[in-house]
Order: sequence, then C-alpha cells, then structure tokens
Amino acid sequence: MKHFFAITILFFFAFSLSANATPILQKKDGAIYVKSATTAEVEELFKQYDYDDFSKSKTKFPRIFLQRLPSDWAQVPDSHDKHRTFIRIMLPLVLKVNEDILEERKKLEKLHELWQKNNKFTEQQKMQFEKFVEKYDAYTPEKGSARIDHLFVLLLPKVDAVPPSIMVASAGIYSDWGTSRLALEANNLYRTEIWYKNEGMKPLDDANASYRYKIFANLAEAVAERAHLLNSHINYDYVRLARKQARKMGVPPYSSQLVAQMLHDSNLKNIAGIIDYTFSYYKLGRTDFMPELRSVK
Repeated sequence: MKHFFAITILFFFAFSLSANATPILQKKDGAIYVKSATTAEVEELFKQYDYDDFSKSKTKFPRIFLQRLPSDWAQVPDSHDKHRTFIRIMLPLVLKVNEDILEERKKLEKLHELWQKNNKFTEQQKMQFEKFVEKYDAYTPEKGSARIDHLFVLLLPKVDAVPPSIMVASAGIYSDWGTSRLALEANNLYRTEIWYKNEGMKPLDDANASYRYKIFANLAEAVAERAHLLNSHINYDYVRLARKQARKMGVPPYSSQLVAQMLHDSNLKNIAGIIDYTFSYYKLGRTDFMPELRSVK
C-alpha cells in the first residue's frame, strides 16, 4: 500500500506540472529520471525539490537526472536565468558520474593495498587490474613487478573525481548553453568527435570532413565520456597532477589552476580564460567543495 501511494503521488505530480503536456518521469532508487519535459516543467520540478542555489559550498543536490534537454529549450530566450537552469540540469549529472568514478577508485585502491601486501595477484585480481590499465590508457615498458608498481603510480592520479565547475562551465560554452544542434539532436554537450568512422552527425561546415560528431543516448553518457577524457588523455596530464597535489593536501582542486592547464582543450581562442570567467561569474568554483547528491522522496 505504501509503494502504491508513492507511485500514485509521482504520477499525479507528473500530470499536474503542466496542463498542456505531461513530463515523462521515472522514479527509481531515490532518483528521478526525466525522459521528457518542457523548461517550465523542469523548473517546477526543481522548485518542488528545493533546488535553486548552487553557489554554496558543500551543497547537497537532488538526484534529478535529465536524459535530454527540455523539449522547448531552443525557443527559450537566452538569459542568465536560462544559464542558471542549464547549470542546475548539469550538476546532478556530473556528480553522479563522479560517484561512479570514486567507486572505481575504491576498487583500484583495494587492488593497490593487496599488491603492496602480497606482491602478487590472483587471476581475477590481475584481470581487474588490466581492465583499469586498458580503460585509462596507462603504459610502461617495464616488466614483471616493476611494471605493476609503475602502472599504479600512473593509474591512481587518473581514476578520480573531475571538478564539477569545469565540467559544467565547459558544457555551457561548447554547447552554447545547450542550444547547439549537437546538444539538442545528439545530446553532445562537448563537441565530442568520432574520427574515420561513418557514424554520427556530419559537420555542417565541412561535407568532406574525416570526422563525425558522436550521438549519445542521453546527457549522462556525454558527461561520462567527457570525464573519462579528462582522466585519461595525455592533454590533461597537468590537470591530473594539480588534482593529485590537491588530494594530498585534503582540499578540492583549485579550478583556476586547473583551467590554466587546458589550453589544448579547444580551438576556441583563449578557451582557458573563457572557462575561468564562466565559472567565476556563476560562482561555480564553490560546487567543487565536497558537493553531494541527496535522494528524493
């Protein structure tokens, strides 16, 4: 009876958000997954769960995950209020990806403890370790125990949470605050490319291009792939080094310091300065101070 009552309330809420269109929602494990909704319905949902201010340190954000941007997003006039709504859409997605990464890190740290204690792996542990090596593109020419020792040195700085401020600010910049063709039609927030494959969306300005833009099933996939790029690609070695140093000191990475290392992130002129200005203007740096997700009831 209790579960029936909760489900009834959810469907009543979904129906009552709008007289013209009903958002498609799914509530599961303390989270709401929004499959389809207008901007007004999303904002009402945020209001329902007291989700407004994201500029305070150690804020807990509700587990409200949009699978795609609002259906009328392209028609909403550009404004700071629209940007703030975009930020609120993005933050829970980034924090969920960080939760998953930190769960991975726990497994890697456990493997590291076992290796330091025994200096050997079981077959299962070896397979698990090699999956980390492949996924995070770690390499050393060394062999035997020296190889594993060195790979742990390479892997531990890579498998770690990404700064929400940079993830959100760069998504806003690269997707024109979610209004780009890629964001609206392909859930592609970061202009993620696929090279030398006949799949994805063709660039409109170059019919003969050797690349396509990747199509993501949902926004969460786009965020997860971007986070993995920051954690694995050689271009972001200095970002990970700064994050490693911050972890040793027990503090979040200083976003402005990380952005200064992102000069190769885009062909946009002064991309580091643009990202820095964006998260400074919207006070996004505060979202890096141990933010958490809270379950919704």
